[in-house]
Amino acid sequence: KAMISIISRAIYTSSEHTTEQILDMNSSISELMRYEDPISYKQLYRISDLLYEHKDQIDKFLYNRITDMFDLDDKIVIYDISNTYFESRKDQSSLATYGRNKEKRSDCPIVVFTGVINSEGFIRHSRIYQGNKPDQNTLSDMIDDLERYSSGAKNKTIVLDAGIASEENLRMLHNRGLKYVCVSRRRLKDYPVECLERLTTKSTDGGKEKVKLSVFTPEGYSDTWMFVQSEAKQVKQTSMQTKLRSRFEEDLKVAQQALHKKGGTKSIDKVWERIGRLKQKHKHVSGAYKISVTEEDQKATAIKWTITDDKINEDKSQGIYFIRTNHKDFKEGQIWDVYNLIREVEATFRCLKSDLNIRPVHHQNDERIEAHIYLTILAYQLVNTHYIYVE
Repeated sequence: KAMISIISRAIYTSSEHTTEQILDMNSSISELMRYEDPISYKQLYRISDLLYEHKDQIDKFLYNRITDMFDLDDKIVIYDISNTYFESRKDQSSLATYGRNKEKRSDCPIVVFTGVINSEGFIRHSRIYQGNKPDQNTLSDMIDDLERYSSGAKNKTIVLDAGIASEENLRMLHNRGLKYVCVSRRRLKDYPVECLERLTTKSTDGGKEKVKLSVFTPEGYSDTWMFVQSEAKQVKQTSMQTKLRSRFEEDLKVAQQALHKKGGTKSIDKVWERIGRLKQKHKHVSGAYKISVTEEDQKATAIKWTITDDKINEDKSQGIYFIRTNHKDFKEGQIWDVYNLIREVEATFRCLKSDLNIRPVHHQNDERIEAHIYLTILAYQLVNTHYIYVE
């Protein structure tokens, strides 16, 4: 029944109620598995609960089986975090809370789940957290899992996204003898001129795009940094910056027009308060603006703004970012290739969310929520096994 449940989730991605109907009326899965008795949605719920109760044993066995089956080189560990949302208030849930929703559904409570994934996209471990759990606070749990369930954890390289790669987490990884590759959360305002003089060019996406790379060690840091300038990122960042600045200036124009309308905000204190709210709303671009307000008799008469020189925004518009690693012997190409494995995480989470319908969650109690997410992860392992086998 567990096998039937996992296969059904991989193929139909339906609720337990709908899966019961499909198995009864329009599927040969039970017949293929030599199980002839009908399976009710309540039995499917119980199966999911039992699978989650034995999660650690199943994960360890399944991952060992997968790495042996495909003879995988198990030296890279990709770690990332995502969330899924509920279209109900979930007042009685301790898991479902409001937090930063990656699906832009700020109106919905969410639950966070993490994935420890290898370079072929298989999930080694996963965890489920409350929706308001900060991304960077989950890494130590992942390292504990890695050391508890994996042999040779010290020989593995952890690949992290910028949201998790805080200075504290990078120090923790280094102190525990682990190697890392990540996008830097910090943007260097001053980097050595010589790193621009020895740029190497590497083709990506089958030669469609090009990136320029240069390795250096900035003053005050012990790890290695890599300067990256991406043509594709430059186009994307320029488009985003243009759009964000346009929205900010449109809001400033509305505030300016209100100065000459009946009932509009004209008091100098209220106008500055309004500008402050707009700067907070558009915080990603407002720092590059210098705003002034002219007044007469405590009434604002005009709002003016200019764009100031800003090194950080200049770097963004040029597609510049930095990758960090504590590998001392990695060259530009090696760092770039390892970092790009983060795309495996993106593909995994995209499959979980879109193809396997991990979102939205409709279950009411926390135990069933956890079981639902874990069943979807097991179904993903089956889907990815098929994908790797066909490849």
